[in-house]
Amino acid sequence: MGKKGNHSNNGGLAFCMAKIGGKWKPIILFRISQGVNRFNKLFDEIEGINRQMLSKQLKELEKSGLLTRTLFPEIPPRVEYAITPLGKSLLPIIKSMEKWGQKQQEGPVIPKTTSTQQLPLFD
Repeated sequence: MGKKGNHSNNGGLAFCMAKIGGKWKPIILFRISQGVNRFNKLFDEIEGINRQMLSKQLKELEKSGLLTRTLFPEIPPRVEYAITPLGKSLLPIIKSMEKWGQKQQEGPVIPKTTSTQQLPLFD
């Protein structure tokens, strides 16, 4: 069966990656889930990101429906970000990624094979 638009055998994965793919989006969502909901605080806590990239990623997450942005009419203006229910549905995946990364930093986990038989290189 041929490809139709964005639909393919990996359509669900491709859709998910379009929403949270890249280096920064999962980290931003994770930090906001931990209560870091202001731009400057996010900037301070996310090592390696620049202000322009953080702003771009926050706008994309908002456009995707994963975050909301609330502007408080104060002087100076205050903006806070919050995770939407759709964004919250991604948190178990992001938290699993975080746990996996922590384990790998401790030392890679190499699965043990149950069979000692080698497959022939050539028939």
